[in-house]
Amino acid sequence: MTQQEEMQITEWNAGLDGDIEIHLVMTEDKRSGELNRFCEDLTRLAPKVSVVNEEGGKEDAPAIKVGDTLCYHAVPLGMELEPFLKALSSPEQKVSGLPGTLLDKLGKLKLPATLRLYVSQQCPVCPLVVPQITPLPAVSEFIELTIIDCTLFPEMAESDKVQSVPTLVLDNQFRWTGPLQLEEVLEIVMDRDPANLSVSSLQRMLEEGNAIEVVEMMLDKKQIFPQFVDLVVHEKWSVRMGAAVAMEEIAERNPELLAQVIDPLWERFDHVEDPIKDDILYIFGKSGSSEVALKLEGILSGQYSPEVKEAAKEALETLAEEEE
Repeated sequence: MTQQEEMQITEWNAGLDGDIEIHLVMTEDKRSGELNRFCEDLTRLAPKVSVVNEEGGKEDAPAIKVGDTLCYHAVPLGMELEPFLKALSSPEQKVSGLPGTLLDKLGKLKLPATLRLYVSQQCPVCPLVVPQITPLPAVSEFIELTIIDCTLFPEMAESDKVQSVPTLVLDNQFRWTGPLQLEEVLEIVMDRDPANLSVSSLQRMLEEGNAIEVVEMMLDKKQIFPQFVDLVVHEKWSVRMGAAVAMEEIAERNPELLAQVIDPLWERFDHVEDPIKDDILYIFGKSGSSEVALKLEGILSGQYSPEVKEAAKEALETLAEEEE
């Protein structure tokens, strides 16, 4: 950290009205040390900032989290420091500079939007784009923003096929490279088809207890969103539970619609762990499909664990009750 950056943080801290808490996700990844050193310097220079350490999982990347909707896989120094400090400031300061028309639009957003912004400290355009994007999570709770340093986390950039910076990715479907027209980005954010929501956006809705809202969208579209099947077989139990709640609601309100998940789930059945098999079988039992009964009988006579066979038996019993 340069002397100028230290002075910038010290002056910013002096203008704070209250204390601020951020979270540091630490993993066995050696890059955790770089983020940790930044946080140590930040709290030394800005005593009003406290850092809560979190232990990340094996699949997690080191991160600095600002609230629930802004995440940095980056060390925000250089030209990235000012927008980072602004993101920590009061709500009024966070959104200062955004036109009122954009604020009004964001206030009407009802669908979650997952944004990933790829930057690098050597990029001359990134410092212009970052301040445009970082206020958005402060305006709408439906926007989740992750800022990623391509140099520090090149594997993430490779996964998203990022060729240059800055690159903004929305829901794995839309992307912008270079200088941004924020109005254009928000038009896409506002006008998306719910059926094209990303897995992460749907997962977020489930984890926030909005399974019924997902149900309403799928019933309205008369379609089980293809990405939703991935949540039914998700490794996290809480996500699968939310998906099961949604499937059960659909089974009650539109049983024919539930039939759309039978084949995709059956394709995944032999490739998932037994607890996930049990959850799939629970949904099969709610499907009311005679086609499912044949699959369940095949499980009872197949090479499966006693627990899976018991779940298949219960699903068959549920099917029989539905037919009565």
